Amino acid sequence: MMTTPGSQGRKLPQVECRYRNGRKMVLDILDISLGGCMVDARGWGADVWERVSVKLPGLGWQGASVVWIEDQRAGIALEEPLHEATLAHIMGQSLLAA
Repeated sequence: MMTTPGSQGRKLPQVECRYRNGRKMVLDILDISLGGCMVDARGWGADVWERVSVKLPGLGWQGASVVWIEDQRAGIALEEPLHEATLAHIMGQSLLAA
């Protein structure tokens, strides 16, 4: 896990991304919301509108799409939004790891 600028030393979780061909990559989450997350995309070869499967901490695989890529960051939109309690749990885990 990494500490991101502006996060007051807080460590954010990572997301595992799986391409359709089965290849996987672990990415650092820079921001997360009910509808998706922004990740550090350095070295990631995804394209905008590419469909991927993602695995957030404590959850199973779920469908998602890459919706933007800019300045070595990417936005991933989840097919099914997270429940508020699930998001709070993921963020709570990141606070405990700090």
